[in-house]
Amino acid sequence: MRTTADAVVIGGGIQGLSCLYHLAAKGIKNISLVELDLLGSGSSGRSAAMLVLSMGRAETIELSFVAWKEYMAFAEMFGESTHFKQIGYLTVATRAAEQHLRGEIAVQSKMNVPIEILTPRQVKEIVPSVNIDDVVLGSICRTDGVIDPHAVMHAYARGAKQLGAEINERVQATGIVLENGRVVGVETTSGKISTPLVVNATGARAKEVGAWVGLNLPITNYKRHIFITDEFKAIPQSTPFVMDLEAEWYFRKEGENVLMGMGREESTLFEPQFEPEFQEKVIERAAHRAPILLNAKIIRGWAGLRALTPDDLPVLGYAPNVGGFVNCCGWGGHGVMHAPAGGILTAEIIADGRATSMDVTPFRYERFEKM
Repeated sequence: MRTTADAVVIGGGIQGLSCLYHLAAKGIKNISLVELDLLGSGSSGRSAAMLVLSMGRAETIELSFVAWKEYMAFAEMFGESTHFKQIGYLTVATRAAEQHLRGEIAVQSKMNVPIEILTPRQVKEIVPSVNIDDVVLGSICRTDGVIDPHAVMHAYARGAKQLGAEINERVQATGIVLENGRVVGVETTSGKISTPLVVNATGARAKEVGAWVGLNLPITNYKRHIFITDEFKAIPQSTPFVMDLEAEWYFRKEGENVLMGMGREESTLFEPQFEPEFQEKVIERAAHRAPILLNAKIIRGWAGLRALTPDDLPVLGYAPNVGGFVNCCGWGGHGVMHAPAGGILTAEIIADGRATSMDVTPFRYERFEKM
């Protein structure tokens, strides 16, 4: 492991690897990444892996546009595929969630996202398995799809190494050394790395790492469960990703199987405990929204964490009052979807002095001081 570096990225998930690659591509080649376990062993490897434009507010959509541009050119850039499958993203809303969805549709339309408004009957025509008894509104973005986050992480890691970056797995950062209010090093389980710059890309651990430099990141971790059924051909391959907005329950095809996800439980654990009994809640929701799924057998499942800020936007850029400490965290379950954007914008902020791909003012830490 290098003992000196021009920059150190803490966190070997998809955002940390994107930062590593894009910083190296900007010419910062003496750069090291430290990951306490294996690359992608945290939430990045437990994602539903959607790549969508039709989600969230204007700032989130703009992040998606930045990410989408790189993802669509990924094979040309890295010689590796993201295995993108354009399945579409369909949202259904009950009366309780109708205004929320209408607001999202209005923003998406204004930003030229190819969103279509659906009547309940049209929802049923697209996905016959969906129960529309309480559905009042739907939407679909047919260009959205799913990618393989492991392939993306592998490409970023390989690309960064080819540019001279170093990756250290099973090396845990344990503290940050400050002198006169500036970063001068990172303490790890394998020794100290002297460096003037640290990128906090630690996902669920970002709040803890921020506290090392006196930064209070208002990030809360929430647990979500994902379950996989056995082979289930009753849901055809042409089925889009289906999101029940009110319940935050979703399903999509996963090969010949079906993937279902649900949950927003606050967690104080960095390693979320999988709860087999949560399966009953997922099945209960499936029984209501897509009863045909009761005929499928769940064969495995896992839990992951989403690190959310109060406004559901990430934290990007230099921390105030701490020289050399940069955040790239708080992605709230969108870390895979926005991985290129996080790396591109972080590299621009550090190497170019400012972000040029989009305005990052809404993501600055200072916004929390006004809350």
